[in-house]
Amino acid sequence: MRRTFLRAAAALAVLAAAPGSALAEAAPTGPAAAFQVYLSPTGSDANSGLSPEQSVRTLARAQQVLVAAKPTTDVEVRIKQGTYVAGQTDWRFYVPGHSISFVPVDYEPGDNASGIAGRPVFTNVKEDGAYKPGWWFRVMLPSDPADPLHGGGTTSVHFRYLKVRNYTNGLSFDGQTGRTYVDEQNWRIKPSAGVNGNSVFGMEFRDIGNKHAPGATGYAAILTTTSSDNRIENNAFNYVENTGNQASLVHGLYITHYSSGNRVTRNKFTYISGDPVKVRNQSNYNSFEHNTFVRTGRQAHYKGEFCDAACVAANPGAQRQCASFHNRFFSNKLGRNYAGSANLPTWKLKPEGLTNAGGGRCSIPAGDKRLATGYNTY
Repeated sequence: MRRTFLRAAAALAVLAAAPGSALAEAAPTGPAAAFQVYLSPTGSDANSGLSPEQSVRTLARAQQVLVAAKPTTDVEVRIKQGTYVAGQTDWRFYVPGHSISFVPVDYEPGDNASGIAGRPVFTNVKEDGAYKPGWWFRVMLPSDPADPLHGGGTTSVHFRYLKVRNYTNGLSFDGQTGRTYVDEQNWRIKPSAGVNGNSVFGMEFRDIGNKHAPGATGYAAILTTTSSDNRIENNAFNYVENTGNQASLVHGLYITHYSSGNRVTRNKFTYISGDPVKVRNQSNYNSFEHNTFVRTGRQAHYKGEFCDAACVAANPGAQRQCASFHNRFFSNKLGRNYAGSANLPTWKLKPEGLTNAGGGRCSIPAGDKRLATGYNTY
């Protein structure tokens, strides 16, 4: 009998292995029933989605099934291997206290990549011969004010062993859209409690950015905006690239605006035209460890940035922000820059200063600093 996939609130105990390899997460400690919805490339959105024989074809339809069913348990969206041609999915369905997991149809807890028949592939739709600009998937706040998570909280959305290709941007954990995030003094403020407690494991993001899907700005393969306590582990970020004067704007991972307590471990970043890891504006206590970087970035492997008073004066319309602090960048395998011409520096802060909080309302705890690094090697 199939073991059901428990929510990943339990810590991921993992084996040491190369990023993006057959590394497995720890098996859960006990069974739990889950409400299951099935996807297949040959399914139909006219189906119920409640059995493999009644598979639906799109993630949007899977969300409709869940909204109608109103499950009160963990949820698994089980995805049959094959290629799904799909535009952007905005996800707003959650079960408070439970998880939503997107996994291959044959995935079992504790499996590594060799335990499944392969990773299902999501590729973008084309328009006039080119891939359409947009995101693959956005985890967003519910729009219904009556929803228990309308103001944010633990959304517990988990992704396992999928491939995402040919989008301008990949996966967004978005705790701000539709909310007020600037006050009367033009300071950036926290707009919600966030979309928190999610995880991404064993995924591959490839051909992301406006080099591959033109018509909009590429920002990241994974973007967290007011999204905390996430685990991003054992993923591959390949060819995340913008072109022209936007080449530096796209990142493998962009952690921004009150996104704290995120753990980023054992991932591999390859050919990233912007700095592979960027952190912005009061995103604190994040850790980046045991990652590998190959041909990435222009300024540094880790870029810490915020907009202070001088930045606002130089950029009309920008909002005032504060530094992030107590972030860690340790034991990573560093590499050469995107051009391949030189070793990429470990880190860069803008504006400079390890204890520069940003002035005004901003502060860093006494004795703390924006970033600690160590044991990184080329």
